[in-house]
Amino acid sequence: MSLLLVLIVGYAQALKSYRQLSIDAVMAQTEATRLGIEQVLKSGVPLSDIAGLNLVLQPIVKSDTSVTGLTLLAGSQTLYQTGEQDDEGNSITIALNNKFSQIGTLKVYLSQQKVKEKVTSTFQPMMWLILILLLIFIGSVLRSRKRAVYLTSFTVVFFAMTVCVMMLVGSLYRDGLHSKAVSLADIVSYRLSPVLEYNIGRDMLTGVDSMLDHFRLANPELASISVYKRAELVANSVDEHAMGQMIVNSGGLQYSLPTAGDGEVRLSYQAEMVVGQLAQVLKNFAILFFACGLVCFAFIRLLSGELNQSSKDQVLERLKPLFLGAVLMEALMAPILPQFLTSVAEANGLGAGASSLFFALYFLGFALTLLPAARLIEAYDIRQVLFFGIVLSTFGCALLGFSESGEMFKVIAARFISGIGQALIFISVQGYILRFSDKRNKTQAAGIIVFCFNAGFISGAAIGALLASYFGDMGIFTISAAIGTVMCLFSLILPSMQATESTSGNLISNINAMAVDAWRLIKVPAFIRTMVLVGIPTKAALTGVVSFAVPLILAEKGISKESIGQVLMTYAAIVLLVSYKVGPWVDKYGSSKAALTLGNFLAGIALVTLAVAFSMESDLLIVVLTTVAMLFMGASHGLINAPVVTHVVNATAQQQGSDSSVAATYRFLERLGHVSGAIIIGQLLFWFSIEQALLIVACFFAIAAISFMAFDRQQQQEAK
Repeated sequence: MSLLLVLIVGYAQALKSYRQLSIDAVMAQTEATRLGIEQVLKSGVPLSDIAGLNLVLQPIVKSDTSVTGLTLLAGSQTLYQTGEQDDEGNSITIALNNKFSQIGTLKVYLSQQKVKEKVTSTFQPMMWLILILLLIFIGSVLRSRKRAVYLTSFTVVFFAMTVCVMMLVGSLYRDGLHSKAVSLADIVSYRLSPVLEYNIGRDMLTGVDSMLDHFRLANPELASISVYKRAELVANSVDEHAMGQMIVNSGGLQYSLPTAGDGEVRLSYQAEMVVGQLAQVLKNFAILFFACGLVCFAFIRLLSGELNQSSKDQVLERLKPLFLGAVLMEALMAPILPQFLTSVAEANGLGAGASSLFFALYFLGFALTLLPAARLIEAYDIRQVLFFGIVLSTFGCALLGFSESGEMFKVIAARFISGIGQALIFISVQGYILRFSDKRNKTQAAGIIVFCFNAGFISGAAIGALLASYFGDMGIFTISAAIGTVMCLFSLILPSMQATESTSGNLISNINAMAVDAWRLIKVPAFIRTMVLVGIPTKAALTGVVSFAVPLILAEKGISKESIGQVLMTYAAIVLLVSYKVGPWVDKYGSSKAALTLGNFLAGIALVTLAVAFSMESDLLIVVLTTVAMLFMGASHGLINAPVVTHVVNATAQQQGSDSSVAATYRFLERLGHVSGAIIIGQLLFWFSIEQALLIVACFFAIAAISFMAFDRQQQQEAK
């Protein structure tokens, strides 16, 4: 699957860049033809009287394989027509003018299918490479069952595939650059045709260098243009400030193209353009490797077949890839879901703000299912509950895949059902962990949920963003449903587990007991203070800012889906890293209050950084500052997620009730933040500008941090 993802991402990148270069080449060749025709028209010759139009127009047809047809019109009269005229495809329409007005139209028909066929034929041999690399990988891991061999083989095979795909992408990009260079050279040769056809020396010309300067500035991808006649320089224009001038001078980006009259046009591209494309491809593959590596790590013990594992350890190892896959299918949609829900709201005349309500439905379904799910795994076979949860979540993804933007109720049902399904999965996995862990590995087993949730979110956001540009929204929903189908089958390898002992009370009595615990704990100042100032705001920031507002605003600002996914991935990666480090630190120094206070301050800093980012005009600055903001937000939530439970349990130590009861009640109540987060942020964005809304929320977090710190100090003084 990793090798196939590399192929798909490389294919999508090559298709995107080659398609754009093809259009640029045709546009440039069409412009060259227009200049030649208008030069005759301005001398007073009617368009219909120009001789040899077929010879003049043929270079457009031959400029690129994507050109399927061409039509030249003089008013409503067709003067020349060739190839297929498909109005449903893409087309370029150019006006032809004489000295006074428009007298004709040149229409060029393009087929994206031709470009796709060209790229597809280039990538087809890579399927054989996948088969060869897969055999090498299988052969290497069969020789040894050690994890080190598995990881090394995975890394070597992945990089081998990546290098080969990058070479193909570079080859297609080079071909596109060459086609574009030919078209640009034709424009220059048309403009300087009198100079090239007659013996006019450079010392007899004025203004030619200036004309080339204007042409180069109109085509900013060019670093230099030089025109020669019999190896003698006629005119040139060079951007002396171009990056990588050494590469240009070495000929790495230069093209030399002959013209009529023993002329020659030499042009070179800006190194920034090529380096930028290469950096984009490298970044995408690096992120893909990281995402695939996390999935690989979840499968490693299971697939490497390490011996000497107890039956309980084997069950826990099977849980890792299953839970990661369940999170992955939901996270895969994270970069596109807010925009999709916004389009649904607008298509039904509700306005963009209503999308926050659709977004909150998932978390509402999740929160409402937690208590019933906890009862279900005690009363029924836990594997059946898990299987049913995966089926519901899969059905929710599939329902989105079959929903049009106008089918609002389908979308509402899909999100609510997915929330219910994910809650059943979460509680079932937690139930397996509790039943198959003991004092020897309880902490490590609990870490399965933390690692797999964050790893699944990172991998899903990264892979979903890379695939969204090629497969589209409906394709991503379908892929999510396909992953869910595989996880349904995978869940069958887990053991069947009936309740070990009969449970007292029914679902209603358990809910009443939770309500009694909640009412008792709400009366405890330390509990409600932590809930209102830390717990609920943190969850609201996760759903309202990270999952809802950031992808939506970035999409509105024209940021690519790849960059949106990478921003979200940054958040989850930092949460995973900080959570791993902060737990031992809090246990050692007993400083949960300091961690929570610092977490709130960092959330405020993240929101201020976001406000600054969204006020910028440059796409690069927006992405960079948003990534920095997600670093702060991830650090904030990493400092809060685990220590907040420790703080609540310690703060309510004098109250009646077990630690597990306090923790369960707190986790349930803080889901209010999950449900309300998108709604609150959505309303603020409706009432205020983006910057103002984010600064208002930042002020709340700053006040909450100061208040929490002050109350904690007061509590310490009272204790003394």
